[in-house]
Amino acid sequence: MENKRSVMDLLTAFFSLVPLILYTIIAIMLTIIAIFSVWDDIHLIAQMILSQDIANGLVNVIYALLLTITIIVLFETVTVYFRTKRVEVRALLIAGLTGIVRHILIYNVATVDPTVVFGTVALLAVLIAGIVLIKPESI
Repeated sequence: MENKRSVMDLLTAFFSLVPLILYTIIAIMLTIIAIFSVWDDIHLIAQMILSQDIANGLVNVIYALLLTITIIVLFETVTVYFRTKRVEVRALLIAGLTGIVRHILIYNVATVDPTVVFGTVALLAVLIAGIVLIKPESI
């Protein structure tokens, strides 16, 4: 019986390390992606200023900044997991909301099917309701 328990303890210890290893890999990848995303933001802002095409450049800059914000929120979710060993659902909902707003920016309402627009509105409503109704967890 003692041998079975030690094997079971080893298996439990191993499987509890797997999420930690995977989240570490994700944190490294998100760090690299965030650095490139910030570099792209700086590049787009400089390009907008130099070309003096503020109207088109501003949309591209906002689109890129929202992507950077989404990456940062996902990274924060991973760091919260390292501290608490729990995934914060509210942060994921905020990342989803940011992603939907990014997606809406590229819509051309004249060419988009009304069903897609109504689906997007419904998804926004669900995400906003989730953010409002889920209480922030203290860390």
